[in-house]
Amino acid sequence: MGAGLRDDFTFSGSDAASKTFAGLPVPPVIDGQDPEAAALASLASSIAAARRKLGTHLEASLFANPGLDIMLFLFAEGINGATVTTNACCAAAGVPRTTALRWIKLLQDRGLVDGSDDVSDRRVTMLALSPQGRTTIRTWLGEIAALPLRQSLDR
Repeated sequence: MGAGLRDDFTFSGSDAASKTFAGLPVPPVIDGQDPEAAALASLASSIAAARRKLGTHLEASLFANPGLDIMLFLFAEGINGATVTTNACCAAAGVPRTTALRWIKLLQDRGLVDGSDDVSDRRVTMLALSPQGRTTIRTWLGEIAALPLRQSLDR
């Protein structure tokens, strides 16, 4: 499980099927039995890692896209309906906290990210992709996975 990942956010019963977020039932984001979904989560993590790696070669601020970084992080970490702390999303965005918080608010305003207070600590806000955000990122990742890749780097 990743940093900031919370899979115990709110349970109204003893099994994951009863998990709720923002007062609504949370369907599993990635079913452990779905190899395609797991592969897409891995792809999301790989894209995020590749974006961070670019910052070691060139000035990272030239390629900052906090909204994408936050959504990729929430997709990859949101396994089985897990929610993630705002602090973890800010760290994943790779920009100053105030900038990340502005982007989180923008994503919430656009209906791509849902937020809710943690039931055990009201000072903590938990985030997850909304159904629309999850579908959008999953579709985009599926399109990327379908792109033809050159099998050899030799010419």
